[in-house]
Order: sequence, then structure tokens, then C-alpha cells
Amino acid sequence: MKTRVLISIITLLALSASACSVIQPSEQADVLSTATPPEITAFTASPSKVENGSAVTLRWQVRNADSVVIDNGIGQVEPEGSLQVKPYELTAYNLTATNEAGDVGSAVIVNVIPFVRVASPVSNQTGTSAGIPSNSLPRLNSNESYVFFNGAVMVGADDHFIVLHNNPNAHNPSWAELKAFLESDPTDRRAYIPGKYTCGDFAETLHNDAEAAGIKAAIVAIELKSPTMEGAILNHSLNAFETTDRGIMYIDDTSSSAGYYADKVANLKIGDDYICVSIFPQKGQLQTWPSMGKVLAIDIFQW
Repeated sequence: MKTRVLISIITLLALSASACSVIQPSEQADVLSTATPPEITAFTASPSKVENGSAVTLRWQVRNADSVVIDNGIGQVEPEGSLQVKPYELTAYNLTATNEAGDVGSAVIVNVIPFVRVASPVSNQTGTSAGIPSNSLPRLNSNESYVFFNGAVMVGADDHFIVLHNNPNAHNPSWAELKAFLESDPTDRRAYIPGKYTCGDFAETLHNDAEAAGIKAAIVAIELKSPTMEGAILNHSLNAFETTDRGIMYIDDTSSSAGYYADKVANLKIGDDYICVSIFPQKGQLQTWPSMGKVLAIDIFQW
């Protein structure tokens, strides 16, 4: 069996493929004598979050490989080394190590925060904006961060600044651990209130609750093509978690005006319908939610 791990830069979805075959008795000796697959002992990006155009150092260490390749124009490299890159947008760097036994892969994601311009617009979910000098933003604590995109600061439905509270000791959970957290977290039971508490607020709350619980979380903002209004573009926010056993899982916690169990796994892929499936479906509740539209763009992906 051989496994290749690939991460798409646009969709940020982790995919895996495997191929298995039955070993005939006469083939047993040949199989046992094949070479050991390569081993990637380290592949890191430091820092993993930078401003647009800032340098990031990639470091790697690979054993037992005939070829080591990193994508995004880097190409073949030595089994052990480091180099600096300057990504200008959210970028996944994929390393593939190969020998006669097959190939293995690993990936790192670098989150890029655009520069904040003076008098940058502050946009909310309704599309309205107001000029504000970037140097007038309140100073945050070292473990807090604003969410920036296109020189703007993301705000909630009531125009408060979205602020992420990050736990330096937070870890990537298993899927079972993440489900247990979501089941106990009350964010999805809050009511959706237009102009006061909408999708961006749900995503901010879930992110901060997860980090407080020691679980590393990201906030994601996307653009959708409306399924009902011709030419209309919808903005939506959700969360992402990089699980140890299922890769990146997209979680949508936005509820209704009534407020009820709304923890959902979202399909997030450019060009696909944005469809969510309930993790804890309740009596009388559909497990698969109707499409909110086709995914046109992922505007923000910030840990």
C-alpha cells in the first residue's frame, strides 16, 4: 500500500488515495524483499502566519529517499535542508519523497495576512463600509489578532471588530475529540439575529471557545453564488479544524432565529454547492441542509 498526501491551495482540502491488492502466495517473497518506503521526519514552516510578502523558512528532513520534491516552483531538493519563501497568499507547500517502494507526502500551510492600509474600509456582512485609520484600531493582547482581508478588518453583524483569541498551547484534535467539544459547546444554540449576531459572530465565538478549550481553530470567510437571486453574491463565515485523523474539517455553527443544534460538517470546494451535514441531527431535523449556493472564493483562512 502506498499513500500520497496532497493538499490543494485553492480548496485547502486534504485528500488521500490508497490502492490495495491481494498478495498471491508466489508473490510473497517478492513483496517482503521490497525496499522500505521513505520517511519524512520533519517538514515545518516558520512562522506559519505572516504578513503579505514576509519571509517564511521551510525546513525538512527525509530518510531513505531517492528523490525529494517540494511544489510551488521549488522543485527537487536535498533530503535535508531549509530555504526561505515569500508567499503572497494562503499557500500550502507539499513535500513528496520517493524511492522504489513508493512515495510519501507531507504538507505545511502558511497563512498570509494582507497589509492593512491607512484609512482602510471596514466591511460587514451587509457590504456597507466606513473609513477608519488602521493605526486607530485598539491595541490587542499578544494572544489576540484581528482578521484582515484586502486591507479591511472583518467585523461582526453589529460592526464590532472580529477578534480571535489564540491559545499558544492549543493542539490539533482527533475527530472524536472535536465532536465531543462541539457537542458540549453552546455556540450553535445561540439565536441568529440579523444586524446583531450572524455567521461571522458564530464563527468568532466557536473559534474562541475552541481555543479556550485547547483546540486549535481557524476562521474562514467565503463567497457564494446565490441559488435564488440571479447574480447575487453571498458572504458567509465558518470554522476549520485540522484533525489528526481526518485532515481539515470545515465546521459551520450558524443556527436559526430559534437557536438549536446546528453543528454541521461543510463541503467547501471551489465550484461545488455549499452543502452541510448535521453532526448531531435532532428529531424532526434534516441531516443534510439545503445548498446555500456554489462556492466562488475563499477570502479568509486564518488560524
